Amino acid sequence: MAFLHTNASTYTTAQPLLKISANARPQTPITVYNGHSASIFVGDATITTSGATIGRTLAAGTSQTFYVSANDVVYAISAAASATGAVVITYSA
Repeated sequence: MAFLHTNASTYTTAQPLLKISANARPQTPITVYNGHSASIFVGDATITTSGATIGRTLAAGTSQTFYVSANDVVYAISAAASATGAVVITYSA
């Protein structure tokens, strides 16, 4: 297993941050760091920035560990402007 990272962008519509490998072990931890100047919301393809489908909020400059499994896709959205490469995801693969 190798320790990896990827930089992803956030947009004002839900977009994939990371697609998990088909070979990933169940409950693989990933850490998502929000380097954007505004909060982002993390979840599935249906996330929004408010209401019943709001994703997990990550304030600017914070991180959160999520547990994913093979073929999961992690999405994010920002209520503010888009930010290229502002999200850093670290994980083992």
